[in-house]
Amino acid sequence: MEYPQLKQMYELEESYWWFVARRKLVRDLVARHSAGADIKILDAGAGTGGTMQALADLGEVWGCDLSPQALAFCRQRGLDRLVQCSVEELEFADSTFDAVTSCDVIEHVEHDQQALGEIYRVLRPGGVAVITVPALRFLWSSHDEVLHHLRRYDRRPLSRMLRLAGFEELKLTYVVSFLMPLMVIHRLFMKIIRRGPPQIGITLMPGCINRLFLAAQQLESFFLHTIGLPWGASLVAVVRKPKPDQ
Repeated sequence: MEYPQLKQMYELEESYWWFVARRKLVRDLVARHSAGADIKILDAGAGTGGTMQALADLGEVWGCDLSPQALAFCRQRGLDRLVQCSVEELEFADSTFDAVTSCDVIEHVEHDQQALGEIYRVLRPGGVAVITVPALRFLWSSHDEVLHHLRRYDRRPLSRMLRLAGFEELKLTYVVSFLMPLMVIHRLFMKIIRRGPPQIGITLMPGCINRLFLAAQQLESFFLHTIGLPWGASLVAVVRKPKPDQ
């Protein structure tokens, strides 16, 4: 991700519905599925640090990112447990963390299976990872091009990749489902009228609409704790590294 997109994320991460909803969902899933309190957490691909801040009340949070500009934004948030490295080669010892989060990261790297293997490696046995990725190949748009995505994912192939990495799957579901029809219409419209260079798909909107979209995501999250959703613009996986006796 380049500096203009990082700057936009930094400026909008506290208010824009997409970032707020995803951050809360990831934090809730880590809290729900992790064992014990005061755990050690890694945010692999920390971006501008919003997820690290959201996880802070759960324990000791570390972040890593390949981009020095991203890490500089993290430091502006007062975060200091930071390491510059790629999710494909995490510079942490084996079995270091009780939980790992990686939000919309592995679609950026060439070797996504290797990245999942690294997340598995740095987790302690019994540790939990929460991973989000953009979903459904037919949703590919200029947004993906601007953010340098290499792919979008479907549920079954991602499930196979997680199992191949060694994980036990606790939950794998589509998210951003309630608002997906609007997203499909918007992306089709943007493809029809597209002129000039690719544009990022973050659309600033009036506060009332932003709050309405956030409420829709919060309602969706309520259902996610009991059921999976059959489609959506993103996928979220909750997986565990099995203990040796398992």
